[in-house]
Amino acid sequence: MSTHVIYAIFKRNFVSYFANPLGYLFILVFVVLGAIGAFWSPRFFSLNLANLDQLTAVFPWIMLVFVPAITMGIWAEERREGTDELLLTAPASDREVVTGKYLAAVGIFTASLLFSLVCNYLVLISLGSPDGGLFLSTYFGYWLVGIAMLAVGMAASFLTANLTIAYILGALFNVPLVGLIYAEAFMNPGTALAVKAWSFGERLRDFASGVVTLAGVVYFAAIVVVMLYLSMVLIGRRHWWGGWSGAAGWKAAGHYAARFMALVVTATALVFLVQRFDLRADTTAERTASLARETRQLIRGIDFTRPVQIEAFVSPAVPEIYAQTRLNLLNTLRELAALGGGNIEVRENATEPLSEAAELAERRYGITPRRVTATVRGTITQEPIFLGVAVTSGTNEVILPFIDRGIPVEYELVRSIATVTEQEQRRLGVLQTDADLFGGFDMQTMTPGQPWPIIAELEKQYEVVRVDPSEPITEQYDVLLAVQPSSLGPEELEHFVDAVAGGQPTAIFEDPFPAFVPVPGTSMPRRAPQQMAMFGMQQPPPKGDINRLWRLLGLTFNDAQIVAQAYNPYPMVGGLNEEFVFIDDDLADDEVRHPFNPESRISAGLQQLLFPYPGSLIRQYAAEANTDFTPLVQTGTNTFAVQLNDLMQMGPVGQLNPNPRRIPTSTPYVLAAHVRSAAPNPGAENGADGAEVNAVVVADIDALSRQLFLLREQGDIPELGLHFNFDNVPFVLNVLDKLAGDDRFLELRVRRPRYRTLTRLEEHTSDARRAADRTREALHEKFEQAEQQERDAFAKRIADLQEREFADELQMIREVAMARGEWERRLEIRLEQLAQERDRELTAIERELTRQVRRVQDRYKMLAVVLPSLPLLFVGMVVFISRKVRETEGVSRSRLR
Repeated sequence: MSTHVIYAIFKRNFVSYFANPLGYLFILVFVVLGAIGAFWSPRFFSLNLANLDQLTAVFPWIMLVFVPAITMGIWAEERREGTDELLLTAPASDREVVTGKYLAAVGIFTASLLFSLVCNYLVLISLGSPDGGLFLSTYFGYWLVGIAMLAVGMAASFLTANLTIAYILGALFNVPLVGLIYAEAFMNPGTALAVKAWSFGERLRDFASGVVTLAGVVYFAAIVVVMLYLSMVLIGRRHWWGGWSGAAGWKAAGHYAARFMALVVTATALVFLVQRFDLRADTTAERTASLARETRQLIRGIDFTRPVQIEAFVSPAVPEIYAQTRLNLLNTLRELAALGGGNIEVRENATEPLSEAAELAERRYGITPRRVTATVRGTITQEPIFLGVAVTSGTNEVILPFIDRGIPVEYELVRSIATVTEQEQRRLGVLQTDADLFGGFDMQTMTPGQPWPIIAELEKQYEVVRVDPSEPITEQYDVLLAVQPSSLGPEELEHFVDAVAGGQPTAIFEDPFPAFVPVPGTSMPRRAPQQMAMFGMQQPPPKGDINRLWRLLGLTFNDAQIVAQAYNPYPMVGGLNEEFVFIDDDLADDEVRHPFNPESRISAGLQQLLFPYPGSLIRQYAAEANTDFTPLVQTGTNTFAVQLNDLMQMGPVGQLNPNPRRIPTSTPYVLAAHVRSAAPNPGAENGADGAEVNAVVVADIDALSRQLFLLREQGDIPELGLHFNFDNVPFVLNVLDKLAGDDRFLELRVRRPRYRTLTRLEEHTSDARRAADRTREALHEKFEQAEQQERDAFAKRIADLQEREFADELQMIREVAMARGEWERRLEIRLEQLAQERDRELTAIERELTRQVRRVQDRYKMLAVVLPSLPLLFVGMVVFISRKVRETEGVSRSRLR
C-alpha cells in the first residue's frame, strides 16, 4: 500500500470534517454526554471515588450516538455527491481507500476523545487526586471501543447512499455488541455469562479498573480487521462481473462470504487463544489491580485436581462505605480468574434483593443480604446489599456470607481457594479452659452458647478440634491455642505445661484483666460451674500454678498490674482512657524504634493493634529455661502502671474505676513475644527429652473477643470521620499460622489496596460539617443546661414545700406527693418541649448542611458540563463565520441576501 495515497485520503476526510461547524456540534454533544455520564449521577458523589466508573457504564451507549455521526459520511456522502467515481478512478487501491478513510475516522474520534480526556481530568483533579495510570488506562479502553465501533459503522456506510440510513445502520450494527452486556434478560445464566464476555462493556471493564490486557487489545483489533475486510469487500462489489444479478456476481458473493466467515472464525479462535495465555499490566499508581506476589506463588503452587468455582453475589450499587470493598472484590476476582486460567472459574452475579440471583444465593449457599445504613444527598436509608462469595471444588466448599469493610478481600479469597483444594487440612487444637471459645451450654437459658468469632474464622482454614486437658495431651497438633490457661485446675495445667515442654507449638493468650469477655483474670479466683451454682454450691474450683508455665518459657507475667499508655490516635472517640493501649508506628522513638518487630513475619507490616487493659511480659529466667525471648509488640515510653486492686471500686457489686491511680513509668512494655528453645530442652521437670519449646505469648485475650472482630469487619466509618486500622485479628491469625509452619497468608492479611477519593470535595464540605457539628454540640449543651435548670427548680419547689408548716405529718406527705405528681407532669411536658425545640433546630442544621453539600456538588456538575462546551462553541462559531466570509468573497452585494 502507498502511504502517500493513504495520507492524501486521510487528510481530505479529516480536514473536511473539522471545516464544517456541524462536526464541532457532534463533538460538543459527545463531550457533554461524557461529562454528564461521568459526573451528573448522584452515585458519583455518594461513592466518593476519583474515577470514571459512572462514565464507563454508559460509554458504549454514548458511542452509539457519536460513532454513526462520524461514519455516516465516510462513503454514503461520497455516493450521494457523486465523488465516489472520482475517488475510485484515482490511482488508489480499494485497500488504500478503506484504510485512509478509516484512519481519518479514527483521527476525528481520537481528537474528540482527547478533548473529553482533558476536560474530565480537569474536573477530577479539582475534586481529588485521581490515579493517573487508572485514568489513562480507562481512556485507552474508551479508544479501543471507539475504533472497533468505527470499523463496524464504516461497513454500514458502504451499504447506502443515504446519510440518514447510514447513521441508523451504523448504530444498529453496533447495538448487538453493546447490548450483549444485558444477556441475562433473554438467556439462562450459564449462556448469558459466556455471551456477555463478547460485549464491549464487559471487555472495557479491565481497562476501566486499570488493567491493560493483551486479550482485550486483540479482541478490539480483531473486530477492526474483520470489519475493514468487510468494507473492502463491499467497496469491491463493482468489480464483480455481471453485478448482483449475474451468475458470476452471485458466485463472487458466495466466495467472499466464505472468506469473510473464515476470517471471523480465525479472529474468534485467536481471541480465545490469547485469552488462554493472557498478559495483563496493572497501570494504577496504587497497584489496586494487582495480586500480591505471595498470591501468585500460592496459586501457581496448587495442584488443581479439580477446578475451583467461585460464585460471587454482588450488588450492582452499594453505599459509599462499601464502594471500595466492592471494587476490590470484583478486581480481585477477575485477576484470580486470569491467573488461574481454566483452573479457577469465576461467575459474577449482579444480585438485587428479590431477584433470581438472590434466590439462588440463599437457597444454594445461605448467602443473604445485609442491611446497611447509607446517606445519599442528606437522606439516611437502610439498604440491603450483597457481598457474598461461595468457593467450591468438588465436595469441598467455603462460604463467605458477607465481606465487610475491614476484611482483606484478597486474603479471604486466596485462603478459601487453598482450603477447598487441600486434600488434608492442618489440625488446630483449642485447649478447653474457662474461656470456652466454643460457647459451651447456658444452664440458665438451657440453650447452646454462641462460639467466639475466632472459631468460625479458624474453621475456614484449619480442622479445629477441642483438646481436653484433664487427660495427658499426647496427640501432636500443628498448633495449640490456649486462652487463659491460668483458669485450669492443677492437674489440667500440669498436662498443658507438659505438652508445651514436649515441643507442641502453642499460642498462649493470658490476660490479668479481661475487659470484653466474662473470664476471670490471671490472679482472680475461678467461677463456680453453672451446675454447682444452681444447687447453691458457690465454692470455686482450685487453680493450678501458672508460674510453672512462665518458668518453662523463661519469662515473668505480672498478674497484679495493668499497662496504660497516654496515646489515642482517635480523639473523636470519647470514653477511651489510658488503659486502652494502642500500638502503631507513631509510637516509635529513640528507645523503641519498632513497636512492631520488623524481623518477625508475625508482626511485620501490621498497622495498628488495640489491647484493652493488657498485662506485660518480662524476660526472666531465660538462662535457666534456655530460651530465646523475641518481643513482637511493644508500647511506647509514655506509659503508666495500674495496680489491679485500683481498677475495681468498692461496693456491693464491683465496678470499674474510670480514674484509677496511674503510676508513670516511662518504660516500654512487651505485650507479645515469641519464645523458643535456644537448644533442645532437657525436660528434667516436664518430660520429653530433646523437645524444643515453641510458643507465642500475648498478654491480652480481648483480641479474640467479639467486639474486636466487629471493629475489624466494619473497618472505616467515614460518616463519622473515623478510619480504623486495627489489625488484631490478622495478628492472631499470623501467630497461629507461624506456629503451625504455614507462612502462605502472613503478608496477604496486611495488604490493603487504597483507592483515590474525592479529597478536595471533602475539604470543601468539611467546613460546613465542622460548623454543623459545633452547632449541634452547642444545642446539646443548651438542652442539658435547660434540663438541669428545670430539675433544679423542681427540687427547690419540693424543698420549699417540705419546709412549710403543716397540721400533721400525714398532711405534709399528702400535699408533697400531690405537688410532686403535678410538678413532675409539668417537668415532663417542659422537657418534651425543650427536646422538640432541640430536634427542630437539629433538623434545620442537617437540612442546611445537606443544602450546602448539594450546592457544592451541583456546582461541580454544572462546571463539568458547561466549561467544556465554551471552547467548542467558540471554535465552531469561528469556523462558521470564516466559512460564510469565504463563501461571499467576490460576490456582488446585489446578489447577497
